[in-house]
Amino acid sequence: MAVTFGYGLVTGERHAAVERTSGELYRDALDLARRAEALGLDSIWTSEHHFVDTGHLPSPVLMTAAMGAVTSRIHVATGVVLGPLQHPLHLAEDAATADLISDGRFILGIGLGWSGIEFRAFGMDRHARARALEELLDVLDGAAREDVLRHHGSLWDLPEVVVRPKPPRGRLEIWLGGSAEPSIRRAARRADGVLLHSPIEQFRGQVAAIRDEMDRIGRDPSTLQIGVYLTVVPTRDGTDGWGEYGDLVLFQQWKYRDMRASSTRAGQPLPTGGPLPPEDEALARGCFIGGSPESVAERLQAYADAAGGNLHVVARDYLPGLTPERQAELLERFATEVPPLFR
Repeated sequence: MAVTFGYGLVTGERHAAVERTSGELYRDALDLARRAEALGLDSIWTSEHHFVDTGHLPSPVLMTAAMGAVTSRIHVATGVVLGPLQHPLHLAEDAATADLISDGRFILGIGLGWSGIEFRAFGMDRHARARALEELLDVLDGAAREDVLRHHGSLWDLPEVVVRPKPPRGRLEIWLGGSAEPSIRRAARRADGVLLHSPIEQFRGQVAAIRDEMDRIGRDPSTLQIGVYLTVVPTRDGTDGWGEYGDLVLFQQWKYRDMRASSTRAGQPLPTGGPLPPEDEALARGCFIGGSPESVAERLQAYADAAGGNLHVVARDYLPGLTPERQAELLERFATEVPPLFR
């Protein structure tokens, strides 16, 4: 029974409040990976989106491989690759390469995706995304395990090929992200781990669905890792931290609403945010855990209890709008004040 800890989701996004180029932010991200490892964290996670005016990272496997190259112990992970937008052979090759670079520390987190502009731009039918993800998982498994890959699906009818390189463990470690019940049940059937993002009551319901699906197929619950990413802010004065970080969290949530508009926005100053629907603000606040380290630990323990004692907490503390110094300080505060309370 254990609670382990990671950091993310690294997006490399620019923000109107901080003058940093994308190149500088990418180099900052590698420094954060080194720091996360030095501070004893177990993982660091990247994210994927396309055509966003803030420069949201579009190539998470590439960035994650670079993080693996500058570290030696920490797991490096994608949280998540937008699976249906990938050609399965290309992703199999890239993921195996990242796993080799990191000496077997790579976790391939995959999600369905949702943004209509991304699906249209990459020529994928959004309504076929679940079927695409299922086929992608088949190809990734076959590419890693089989001498000669054979895949004849409804979306990809592939020639017989030997996919190289092979991941060092003979298979990829794959986590699936999502919140809808079909997604989390798919993770229960097909993944090594599941990455959730939800307030505690919703999380309890998601875990119940996962357990139900695993029981239905006869899978041992101990073979699936359960992860959750939450903004985690331990404070020294006991305040909840929302006053200091809430605007950045709400901007991050708003940016998802702005993705379609930002896909054709050029030559304009970076936006500073806008109003959110009540349900979006409620989600952001429900996934924000701030306060004294002890109160933060108590709330995280509720997640661990719901998960059956084994839980991987990813602190979603990478917040566009923080200077590099403040970002590093928040990372250090989390890493030094929260995980020790679970040892």
